[in-house]
Amino acid sequence: MSHMTSIIRKEVREMLTPGSVISVLVMVVIFAGMGGLIGTEVDKAAELPSFGLVAEEGDYLEGWDLIGTLQGYYGDESDKIVIMDAAYGDDEAIMAEMESRGIANVLAFPDRSTFEACIAGSEQITVEQYYLYEPTGMFGTISSTVMSSIVSLVEGSLTQELISLSGDGGADIGYIMDPMYTGGDSVSTVIDGVAHSGVTPSDIDTEISSQTMMIPLVIMIIIMMVGSIVISSIGSEKENKTLETLLTMPIKRTSIVSGKIAAAAIVGLVYGLAYMIGMSIYMGAMTGVVSSGQGTDLKSLGLALDIGDWALVMVSMFLSIVCALGICMILGAFAKNYKSAQTMTLPISILAMIPMFVIMFSGWYGCGGFLQAILFVIPFSHPMMAMQALMYGDITLVLGGIGYMAVFAIVTILITVRMYNSDILITGLGQNKWVQTLTGRKRVGHRRGNHRGPVLRQDESRPRPRERGYGRRRLRLRDSPLLPQLRHIRP
Repeated sequence: MSHMTSIIRKEVREMLTPGSVISVLVMVVIFAGMGGLIGTEVDKAAELPSFGLVAEEGDYLEGWDLIGTLQGYYGDESDKIVIMDAAYGDDEAIMAEMESRGIANVLAFPDRSTFEACIAGSEQITVEQYYLYEPTGMFGTISSTVMSSIVSLVEGSLTQELISLSGDGGADIGYIMDPMYTGGDSVSTVIDGVAHSGVTPSDIDTEISSQTMMIPLVIMIIIMMVGSIVISSIGSEKENKTLETLLTMPIKRTSIVSGKIAAAAIVGLVYGLAYMIGMSIYMGAMTGVVSSGQGTDLKSLGLALDIGDWALVMVSMFLSIVCALGICMILGAFAKNYKSAQTMTLPISILAMIPMFVIMFSGWYGCGGFLQAILFVIPFSHPMMAMQALMYGDITLVLGGIGYMAVFAIVTILITVRMYNSDILITGLGQNKWVQTLTGRKRVGHRRGNHRGPVLRQDESRPRPRERGYGRRRLRLRDSPLLPQLRHIRP
């Protein structure tokens, strides 16, 4: 075996530690779960949405049935088309029926007489679209886009029918190719019981995503970065023996722990503000609305945040950082040196990545109750969903998350102080009585008032040298020149 092969084997053994292997496996599981989550959302988006239809039965034109045309597009899923009782043009009745029957999308066509009059006068037929905005995941508002495509299909079918009816006469080609009006004030979206014209759920979701999607990314980056710094710092202090010096100084352990956490939290909050500014500019550039006045005005829709809301977001971010640092302080106590501290960042990274992916793709309001319970337990989830919750007026969720994180931070700080008051930081878990009880090892302690060294319990007896294997060692060293020096240890 060459020297190079030996070096390669040595380096591979040092790199493929149990911690690194576990981290790779966990990342595989996380990305597999993320793929399954995205696949579920894509499957939901690929399904034809159910919608309400305001239209008269029968032929609108000779041989052209509107309801039959829509049912033909849906095929076996034609039961998703719900014929509504409200009349065309009665906005209040249509919205009330949408709420009572749980319908999120409605297409309203005028009655037959109005339809024929528009065609006779070459006037565009106004097709009313009504949407009920619901906060869901990344693909939750795609149904409004699908509905617009369905209207385009109906308009194409009507164009073909008009072409066949016009024959060789001097028909208005421009009108035949665009016989329906589907934009502007003909589109209405209901938000918290209030109808807003000229905007679709897809437009609203695009604008909200450009402002809220940066929060999960920023929180994940901050927690992973600050957590790694804190854990590595504790591991480096242990390796350099500076932690023992700090613990021997006349300083309260509570002050030590609180000072470390407060300093790291302030640094993390500064990082967070810097990342938020950078990410806001980046997301604005990606959506093409950087200070151009384009896009959806969330303030007119009642979805904009005021100064108080931003203050709650900052408080939520700060408490999440404190919670992360409390966990990191506990994990760092078990790090023996700087190298082992690197593997301790895995749990905190996993806890930061799981809510980020779930909230980005499904959202808090788009996932089930079980998944919501898991997200609520993870303290890093709350600032990720605080901004969206405040936009929808769900301040109870935000205040509940702040209270939970405050309690979580206090508990982690108390646990850390308890650990700093014990000898675990110096001796490790091996000398802890609870760990020794679980592992079946007996504790070796000191006599009260006597620090000469460890003593054995009464039920223990010192093994004889031969029982410890010195006899066998002497036989193996029978021809060794060290044998005369070992004779004095014989019983």
